[in-house]
This record gives sequence, structure tokens and C-alpha cells, in this order.
Amino acid sequence: MPALRLSVPARHVALAFACCVLVLLGARLSALAQQAAAPVHRIATLGADTTQVWDVFHRRLEELGYVEGQNLLLERRWSHGYEDRVPTLLAELLRSKPEVLVTSMLPPTSRIEAEQCVPILAIAVWEPYGACRTVPVARMSQASSAKDVSANHLRLARTAVPGASRFLALTNSERPFLVEYVRGLESTAARAGVTLHVVDAGSDPDIGSLAAAITREAPDVLIVSPNFMRPDARRQIVRFATARGIPSIGSYIADGVLIAADYDWIALARRTADFVDQLLKGAKPVDLSTGAPARFEVIVDGRVARVLGLTIPESVLSQADRVLN
Repeated sequence: MPALRLSVPARHVALAFACCVLVLLGARLSALAQQAAAPVHRIATLGADTTQVWDVFHRRLEELGYVEGQNLLLERRWSHGYEDRVPTLLAELLRSKPEVLVTSMLPPTSRIEAEQCVPILAIAVWEPYGACRTVPVARMSQASSAKDVSANHLRLARTAVPGASRFLALTNSERPFLVEYVRGLESTAARAGVTLHVVDAGSDPDIGSLAAAITREAPDVLIVSPNFMRPDARRQIVRFATARGIPSIGSYIADGVLIAADYDWIALARRTADFVDQLLKGAKPVDLSTGAPARFEVIVDGRVARVLGLTIPESVLSQADRVLN
């Protein structure tokens, strides 16, 4: 049986090919048109340094559909713990005219001109403040927040090192929050009947002087006040204490402390991204349902415990959200 041969005119082949090209080109143009129609949002971020909190914030934005390089433009600035840089960095970011500015600190806003104001969200536990109305994503008075953190620090210090009776706190009285924090420590220590010595490092602390104070006082536990000095300097002080067998309690596990306890900043970072989404969709800062922090987080560093030769009591481990080994 002879093979069946089909003959397709060349012009039909060319026509089919042209149709395919037009279909593909139309789809591509449609996608490009949709991208062009989608607004590109500009968000500014101001923090001390890159941390897990910022990673979580960015991931949550992506979950909400904001992808950097597509529909999101991020302007980032870091102070690296130098507070004198913050006003300049804040001014730079405001000149970029973001729709929202997100910060992990509480920057001074008194010098901001009214026409420069944008919604400012702070990954912080505080009260709204300033001419530009900086809105902390968790709302609590300074005194209540400081008392909350200090009470947990001293409680964990006493529980983690049974029998500890001498405590040394490093602080900075030029920061209003830390003034309240120390008051909370002193009140808690008085009720517990333990000795608390406070060293005021001031705004320009000398690491040598602080190290000398630690050596002189020889505390059972060192309490590192939140942000009383630059992160790199805090880490140096904590390493100095650890090398001398003195455990430290503070707010940030990255400082090298035995136990870190503070508000759950990861949850607050996610809440911040949700608030950014609401603002970009037309909500006003006053519409945001800020409330008290959801929870307190406790992290134990088992590696530091081994260096110190300490066995962490089960009563502490049972409270820990994370144990680093």
C-alpha cells in the first residue's frame, strides 16, 4: 500500500507560525502591561544593624505580595549603634520620600519639617510620640515596659544561678527608658533581699572602666541593660565577664549572654509588616490596632553555660522558648 502523503502549502505553515508568535507576544505584552500598571511602593528602613528581626520583616512582606525589585523599593540605613548618626540617616531617608518609614529604634523627630512627614512605624514597645507621630507596633507606657523587662531579668538571673545574691547592672542614665529600668531592678532587688550595684556607663562608656568595675564588684551575675551601649561594646563586656566565670543576663542573645529575655521581636516584626501592608492599602496610622506585646521570649545559650561550667536549672529550661546548643 503506498504511503499517504499530505501536502501543506508553505503559506499555511507561515501563517500558523505567525499566529503562534502573535499569541506569545500578546501574552508577554499583557504581563508587561500588568507589571507596569502595578504600583511600585517605596519603603524606608532605619535600624542599628542587620538582624533576624529585619529578615523576618522582609520575609513577611514577601508573603504579603511585596517583592523587592518588582513592586517594592527598599531604602535601608544602619546606624551600627552610633546614635549620633541617627538624625542624619533619618533625614536622608525622608528625602527619598518613602510611603512608610520603618525603624527598630525611636528616632528623634522634632527637627522634621511638617511637609516631610510620612507614617513612621517603630518595631518597639512604647507610646506614640513626635510631630510626625511615630507609632510603635506594640503599645505600652515606658514605665510599664521597663518594669516588665527589668523584673524578668532579675528573676531569671536569680533562678539561673541558685544562691546568687550579688548583682551588677550596667546602664546609661541618659536614656529615659533605662532610668525606669534601673528603678524596676532596684525595686525587685529590694523585695528579694539581694544586693544590686548599678554602674552608670553614660553616653560614651569606657570599656576599660566597666571591666574594672566588674572585677572590683565580682558579682554573682552581670545584668546588661538593653541598648545601654553599642552592640560591639556590649559583646566585649559580656566576653570579659564570661572569661572570669561571671554569667550575664540581658535582652539580646547575640551579645553572648547566658540568658536573653525580652519581648518577642520576631512576632513584632511580622506585625510591623502587616501594618505596612495596611498603610499601603490606604489605612491611616490612627487606624492601626496597636496593642500590648503578644508575649515575652526567653532564650538560653547552652554553649555559654558549658563555658561557665553551669548546669541550667530545669525551672529555667522549662520557660525557655529556645535553647542554643
